[in-house]
Amino acid sequence: MKYRLLGRNTGVAVSQLALGTARMGRLENGKSDPAESQKILHHFAHAGGNFIDTSSAYQGGFSEQMVGDFLNASSRNDFVIASKYCRTPLKQPGAATHGNHRKAMMAEVEGSLKRLKTDYIDVYFVHFDDSITPIAEMMRGLDDLVRAGKVLYIGLSNMPMWRLASANMLAQWRGLSPVSVMQMQYNLLERAIEREYMPFAEATGMAVMAWSPLFGGVLAKKDTEHPEHAASLQALGHIADQLQKSPAEIALAWLLAKNTFPVLGPRTLDQLSSGIKALDVVLSAADIAALDQAFAFAIGYPYDLLSATQTKAGYDVLRSDYPVL
Repeated sequence: MKYRLLGRNTGVAVSQLALGTARMGRLENGKSDPAESQKILHHFAHAGGNFIDTSSAYQGGFSEQMVGDFLNASSRNDFVIASKYCRTPLKQPGAATHGNHRKAMMAEVEGSLKRLKTDYIDVYFVHFDDSITPIAEMMRGLDDLVRAGKVLYIGLSNMPMWRLASANMLAQWRGLSPVSVMQMQYNLLERAIEREYMPFAEATGMAVMAWSPLFGGVLAKKDTEHPEHAASLQALGHIADQLQKSPAEIALAWLLAKNTFPVLGPRTLDQLSSGIKALDVVLSAADIAALDQAFAFAIGYPYDLLSATQTKAGYDVLRSDYPVL
């Protein structure tokens, strides 16, 4: 396993792959029982993985318990643990117990700390934007958790770009703890974050964690199983055959090449082992370009208009990453 800094706003080194634990618990949609979950966690650690992602909502809180049991038998400080709040582990939560607001935040962080059997969470995410809570309330509450030592870094997930950007700017203006990480759905079949989120992350130094890196397993399957994506999956399979790798390994390697941290969500030990193999894949610039083209998406307005206008005016050759004329 290789390591990278968690964005330019932190000095902490994490494994290139994060271990997602949403399937740990065999509750509701869970498909990994406690024994298999512990095998997955220990195998990930043995391979050098130190970045584990969970949430209070996963499997009614049982996922955090599985991670807590693992940490209790391991060296806590060796691992970077990310968790999330706002969805609540309760099946029938009261009206005031969930959301982005301070009340839910304070209640959920205490519950997560108990289940994780730790006194601090490395990266604490707002799991989903509720579109209601004032950004100032949310960011001040998260800053209070950092100052109290219960949280080290702040992350935002599944949040509209304007809300995320506003939160980041407000933190700068008021001297609050910055947003260090964003976690969004990103894979070959879902590339919408390339419009605004990825450029914003590059400009601000935020790390990007990519959940559902295989689009729910579609990118690991044959094109005949998903005819609506047949042409794209055939191109993926062609590159996989050329490199003698699996389609899943190629799809994960593409995400790594995009400077993101794919969040693996293995149900079994074999699935985890397959995901880790992606670290051995070396994609050429031509491979990446071919995948970009095969899974191309419409960038839409105003970006298509601006691209054409900027190219016509010659602005594209004046960018800082272009050679001096």
